[in-house]
Amino acid sequence: MKRKKHITLLLSGILLLSGVSGCRTTPVREEKKAAVPQFQVSEHTVGRRAGALHKVLAPMKIRGVGVSLSAYRAYKERTAEIVRLVKQLGFNRIYCAISSEAELSDELVSLVTAAADSGIPVELTVRQGDFKHRFRGNAFIRSILPQFRTLPDLAAEIVEFNAGLPENAKLAGVSVRFEPHLFTVANGADLIPGLHYIWSEHTFGLGMDNDNLVITSIKLLEKMKKNLRGIPLRIELPDFYPVWAREKKLSRGRVQDFSGFDGVIIQSSGNRPREAVRRLNAAAAGTRNNMAVIQLAGHTSVRDGALRRRDWNDFVRSAGFIVNSMRKMNCSGVVLRPLSELGFMLLEQD
Repeated sequence: MKRKKHITLLLSGILLLSGVSGCRTTPVREEKKAAVPQFQVSEHTVGRRAGALHKVLAPMKIRGVGVSLSAYRAYKERTAEIVRLVKQLGFNRIYCAISSEAELSDELVSLVTAAADSGIPVELTVRQGDFKHRFRGNAFIRSILPQFRTLPDLAAEIVEFNAGLPENAKLAGVSVRFEPHLFTVANGADLIPGLHYIWSEHTFGLGMDNDNLVITSIKLLEKMKKNLRGIPLRIELPDFYPVWAREKKLSRGRVQDFSGFDGVIIQSSGNRPREAVRRLNAAAAGTRNNMAVIQLAGHTSVRDGALRRRDWNDFVRSAGFIVNSMRKMNCSGVVLRPLSELGFMLLEQD
């Protein structure tokens, strides 16, 4: 009798779980909302400052700015104003970050179409770490519970979203932040079912966990490219991966290892102009026509991973030095992010 009761409970559980099988919606990673500066300056000063940056960026073929859809959700009624600011600052492409397929929404359509009306294409930016399977329980439970979408799953939804856009407002592409180094014990997640590699400072070396994570990540991105059906896929590559590959800590990670994609955007982790250029140079060694993304620090005390600045003038000088150095490196474009930090600096008092 007891055995029959257990079987009944098990079957009831299976029926309940089967009712929620399929894919779950990836959670939206909320970004810090764009802040309003404490001090404001005159319209003349804003125009002068914007013109200075416009001039500095002009030598680059692609001049991109990063916008987080989550951070600007509260400003969706001001989309046209945001696009005008982007153009005034000298940018000719918007890199819009999304963290969930749920953000392939009317808000994104509004941004893409408004930008297209001003001659500015939009490229989506996603993080590898936002789109992975989150495993729970044993193999049986995992086979029933709905899983979150992976990058190849997302690609199919992007294709569908892009098909619904006006002909003059199709997406310029998709960029993926390559970040297997974040798949650590603390994050506790696998890239795809059946693989159990974990990134660690102690597992560098050919054929070891870190190397396997990099190889697996590239294969996953190749599947994503196939599912994008012709929409360009670019890889945002942190500047330390090419260095690790040259040091034989990894079998792949050089810019050349991503030649099967539609371009590489090297993510600089330097927090000072010369350091940023040195890292970009080391990462891009022997290659041409790469792009670079520069993360702007929100405070002068930031130690690494983002470019520090004192004020707008200091930032423009730094940007000028980086762009001139990139020209010598035969780079084709630069991306500055986030727009919210640029806006804050633009309106700060000297």
